[in-house]
Amino acid sequence: MPTIIDLGSESQRLRGVSLIVGEGLCSNIYVIGRDRAVVVDTGVGNYVNPVWPQLEQLGVGPEDIEGVVLTHAHHDHASGVFIILERAEPRVYVHRLDTRYIASHLGRRLVRVEDGDTVPTELWPLEVFWTPGHTEGSICLYAREARILFSGDTVFPDGYYGRYDGESGSYEAIVNSLRRLTELEVDVMLPGHGMPVLEGAGEHIRRAYRNASG
Repeated sequence: MPTIIDLGSESQRLRGVSLIVGEGLCSNIYVIGRDRAVVVDTGVGNYVNPVWPQLEQLGVGPEDIEGVVLTHAHHDHASGVFIILERAEPRVYVHRLDTRYIASHLGRRLVRVEDGDTVPTELWPLEVFWTPGHTEGSICLYAREARILFSGDTVFPDGYYGRYDGESGSYEAIVNSLRRLTELEVDVMLPGHGMPVLEGAGEHIRRAYRNASG
């Protein structure tokens, strides 16, 4: 079964944030807050990644989920949203360019976002950064005051970055997206796969940009 990590026990600035580590080909799921929770990515939503038992273990019930943000529409990040929507009615934030893969299944819950939009959370506002390359509509989410980046599949720890050879991927786009992320002040990086970087995350981003553009 998926593992739950209280990130607040690892870093003071992440108090109120938990990580659900999925089994197999499944994205990380980040849960921000409890009473008005926002879930960043939802995993693959299969029988070994059922989502609700983990949310309930965190004290988050259907009435507590205010929003879901999908960093992109690949199934390992997005399919779990349909399990959440069986019992809850959150807004579901997806970049406009990735909604074509998922919009017809979300109905009135869908909120199309663009670069520069803001997603409210219980802890801090999340700025939407459009970071195409892995998919055309990939986004990262930036908590500016806390210097935290939810990086989806755009950038990973240790200088790695997302694949760009998928249906709507682009090498040029991901290099440009990584360059843009190097301009942010980031201490903490919460990636779509792998373990979080709790300090000095900016150097991991700069290394990824050098690796991609070199």
